[in-house]
This record gives sequence, structure tokens and C-alpha cells, in this order.
Amino acid sequence: MDASNDNLIKGDKEHQVGRRKQEIEYDGVLFPRDSIVPPDDSGTLENPILVPSGEQVRTVGFEDPQTHAILWFNLEAGHPHFIPNLGLYFKLWEIKNETYE
Repeated sequence: MDASNDNLIKGDKEHQVGRRKQEIEYDGVLFPRDSIVPPDDSGTLENPILVPSGEQVRTVGFEDPQTHAILWFNLEAGHPHFIPNLGLYFKLWEIKNETYE
């Protein structure tokens, strides 16, 4: 078997299209997956916790302080979202990228 052709097999990035390709190309920018540790003074209506997203809606998870279960909600652009379990407000921070749009 001739090993000189190994470089002809393309990697995952070259095979992807659509949303998956965007996730790979803009990893950490438009599709951040890191936990958000907000500043201590955020979470109020006047200063909500900002959640970055390249989309108009983002699913956000948090740990319920009483049950320690992970709960999820959809955060939509345009208005703050109040989570009674935490007593905190969240707001979508829309990240614009001309290449992406």
C-alpha cells in the first residue's frame, strides 16, 4: 500500500456543510460553549447577564440552587428573561459577523 496518498483524505472540516460547518469555522465566536461566570453586580433588570450568540435564540442551561438539577430555557433576542429560581435576569448579546451573515 502506498502511504504517499494519505494527504488526499480530507478532514472533518472539509466535509461539513451548513450549520455544522459554521460551528467548526466560528468555534468559540458564534457558538461559544464555555460556561459564563458573570460579574457579581450583573443579573439585574438594568444590568442583565449577557449571553453571547450568533443566532436570534440560544438555549441556556443553569444549575437550580435547591435541586442541583440542570434546567434549560430558550433566551430570545430583544428583551431580558427573568429566572425565578435564581432571581436573575439574562439577555441575549447578539454577535455580528459579516462573514457569517
